[in-house]
Amino acid sequence: MHWFIFNSNNEILLKDSGGVPFSEIPPVKCPEGNHVFEFSDGCSCFTFDGTAPENYRFEGLRASYLKLPKEIHYKAGKASELINFDLTYRFCPTCGGRLEFSSPISKKCQNCQKEIWPRINPAVIVLIYRGKDEILLSKGYNFRGTFYGLTAGFLETGESLEECIHREIMEETNLKVKNIRYFASQPWPYPSQEMIGFFAEYDSGEIKIQEEELSDCRWFKRGALPEIPSKISMARMLIDYWDTHRNEF
Repeated sequence: MHWFIFNSNNEILLKDSGGVPFSEIPPVKCPEGNHVFEFSDGCSCFTFDGTAPENYRFEGLRASYLKLPKEIHYKAGKASELINFDLTYRFCPTCGGRLEFSSPISKKCQNCQKEIWPRINPAVIVLIYRGKDEILLSKGYNFRGTFYGLTAGFLETGESLEECIHREIMEETNLKVKNIRYFASQPWPYPSQEMIGFFAEYDSGEIKIQEEELSDCRWFKRGALPEIPSKISMARMLIDYWDTHRNEF
């Protein structure tokens, strides 16, 4: 079975030779009092804050994307979210009673029997194109690195995905868009998000950036793009698709 073992910094235990531990028993013992999460396909995970054993190391979950098969990395993300759920939701928000696992992905209050599932925060991310050869890219203050990315934001209460797209684009760039088209979705466990990707065509307006969010925002031509996000991200998937399916735009 695969073992997804994390420390308190959300770093995952990897073999020096590559991959997560795969064995009948884990390479480290689950500390007393910790919960072992078991998936239906035989994978398990738990937290361990000791030193990595010989021939193993702890590495950031996002960085591990380049070292793990996509399917295994997605399972590692699920494991990370379940651990975060366990650490975050210990008491019932209704009556304050103790929460205990009632299924592999849910907890139940031992007092009022209220059931709780992990919270997932949906966010839209949009590639805005203008004509056949231009897309809008921006640099956010919270970006880790020097790359340019796409317009994104969290869904608000009582809001459709399309309404969220129009609002976020207007707030961040002062632009209007049309012809919104769904692309794909992606679990994003950093932590507990779901990225929902769209394409949208520029309609009208002049760029005026939301200065508390962005440091720069402008149109870039195909073949002259700046540094863009890594392949792990929905932003990169959208940009790559736009660049390789020119006849669709």
